[in-house]
Amino acid sequence: MKHNAAKPGSRRWFLKTSAAALCGGAVVSRVGFPQAVRAAPGRLVSLSHNPGTGAYDFETAQMSGSIQPEGPYHGVTHLVDKRIGRELTDKRYSALNLFRLFSVNLGMGTPRSMERKVKATDTAVEITWPATEAHQGEITARYEVRDPDAIDLTMTLRVRGTYAGYELLLPSYFDKTLIPHVYLKRRAVSTKPTDVDLVVPMFNEVFRGCGLVFPRDAHAARRPFDGRWERSEYKMPTAPFLPVRHYAHPLAFMTDAEKKLAVVLMMRRERCSAISARYFSERDEERATSYSAFDFLVFGDDLLPGDTRTAKIRLALTPLDAEMSQPLKLHQKFLDERDGV
Repeated sequence: MKHNAAKPGSRRWFLKTSAAALCGGAVVSRVGFPQAVRAAPGRLVSLSHNPGTGAYDFETAQMSGSIQPEGPYHGVTHLVDKRIGRELTDKRYSALNLFRLFSVNLGMGTPRSMERKVKATDTAVEITWPATEAHQGEITARYEVRDPDAIDLTMTLRVRGTYAGYELLLPSYFDKTLIPHVYLKRRAVSTKPTDVDLVVPMFNEVFRGCGLVFPRDAHAARRPFDGRWERSEYKMPTAPFLPVRHYAHPLAFMTDAEKKLAVVLMMRRERCSAISARYFSERDEERATSYSAFDFLVFGDDLLPGDTRTAKIRLALTPLDAEMSQPLKLHQKFLDERDGV
């Protein structure tokens, strides 16, 4: 497995990958499928309520952080990899944050500004947003920390309305120096297995200022163009979302410049409609944002009154080997956990 040894953002990096960037990113490697890695999930970690911030703090041997149930930037508001003593999340925002609620040609508001109920136990923080007139469905988000290096978010949706192509936009905001990576499918050729590339989405004038969307399939690729992103009822500006190549795995990760560590986000395919990434550049004038970020577009189903959907998202920290093999192995472990239930 061969990797580009040039530093991301350097002149050598951009020269070697300019052709790939025209298609949405620099190809880091061609990826195979790993063997299954079977291991039980780590034990749940105790949470400590902080009266000063209202957050629930946690600490393991490998990470520390906070889960904030209140305010617009609820979710993981503080996350430090203790192995390097570095803050990974952008200090202004949060990870695993419920943002926009969409259906076909319909915007239904944002949990960021909606009334909620909070319930906490020794090992979990649970936020519930009741149904409203604008969003006829109840959402419960349960955050749990697992030893030594993972945070699980389980979201349950109970629908009272009728919605086509229902999606929940779930962003996670990280420090601007971290570099995004996604696994993307190549165009299928005949009956051969589809090749998979590990790609760094990079700046290109073709999509300056836009969000890049990597859909699950052709149905999900239509969502950015069905009117949902054009709604203006809630005065929330959004950059155009442009669908490009299909994702190969419902998995994305950020690395440091040296590619020694990663923060990994993962889901299961049936609940991940698409992944969106901010493209990378070391030049501030080329960046769309002052942070690095991924979004998961969750669910993507047609729903009827009485329907219930549950989606689980895991955020995990990991060191990286030269082949950056750990993210796929962690994802396989995540999938196997359900298989063993």
